[in-house]
Amino acid sequence: MVSVSRFREQVINNQESLDRMLRVLPHMIQQEHKLNLPKSPKIIKDLQKRLDICREIYAIRRLQGDC
Repeated sequence: MVSVSRFREQVINNQESLDRMLRVLPHMIQQEHKLNLPKSPKIIKDLQKRLDICREIYAIRRLQGDC
C-alpha cells in the first residue's frame, strides 16, 4: 500500500481515481469490520484516513465548481 501522502497526490491528479476511491473505500472499511482480525483496527484507521482525504478533495472541488 502506498503512503498516505503519495495516495493524496495520486487522487488529486486523477478524477477517475478519486471517484473510484469514494465508491470503494467505504466497502473496504465495512469488510474489515466484518473480519475482526487483530490488525483490523490499524487497517480500518488507515482506510478511514484515505477516505477522509478523498472526501476533503471532493468537497474542495465541489466548492470550486470543478465537479
